Amino acid sequence: MINLKKIPSKFSILFTISLVGFLSFSIVASATDSTIPDWVKNNAKWWSEGTISESDYVQSLQYLIANGIIQIPIAEVTAAQTALTDEDRAQSFRVTLSNIVSPIAVSHFEKFEISTSEPGTADDPRGRMYDFRDINPKFFLESLPSADKKQFYKFVGDWMDRGDLLNKFDVDIEVLDGRGKTIQTWEFVSCEITSYGTYLQDTVFIYQFSGNQDSEIRDRTNFSCIGVHLTVP
Repeated sequence: MINLKKIPSKFSILFTISLVGFLSFSIVASATDSTIPDWVKNNAKWWSEGTISESDYVQSLQYLIANGIIQIPIAEVTAAQTALTDEDRAQSFRVTLSNIVSPIAVSHFEKFEISTSEPGTADDPRGRMYDFRDINPKFFLESLPSADKKQFYKFVGDWMDRGDLLNKFDVDIEVLDGRGKTIQTWEFVSCEITSYGTYLQDTVFIYQFSGNQDSEIRDRTNFSCIGVHLTVP
């Protein structure tokens, strides 16, 4: 964590923050000292190893900005370079819950991410990949809450009230291209909902789903399953 007594009044620092696969920008500050303080290096190292949370790391950057230690100029934002068109590359997720009385299909989840049992390994310091040795794959779905998901929210509510009494279900997550065609499907087997929350996302360094650099309300649903298969049509 940050030791405020050890922060010098002047130094120069160059941060390059890459929002993976989406955009990048640079934060530059200038002064007389050319060395990066140890606490800055440690925070970056601990965050990459999963020792501190992303929220703690972002707060350390916010402190630097709020106190004028670093300054953010009007940044040039560039998209990731790719030869693929929007029609050819992955654009959205379609989620289907099945093996229940009435299957539920939702096409507007903004984020799907694997959450391994033990994140912070050398192979995947952020815990975003499925470890083949993990017999209980876990993942989460994140979105901007919307009226089209009401049936899904009712299902989540049932699990909040009586999850232990409900049968486990299957979840198919299709990765769709710009034409709406399936590129690949993650087929999770025998799943349960382990947690759910609605929250305000107002951290400036986080990519906003809405495309507007402003706060937004999001929700996240965490799942734990017995197995998973990756299929390609």
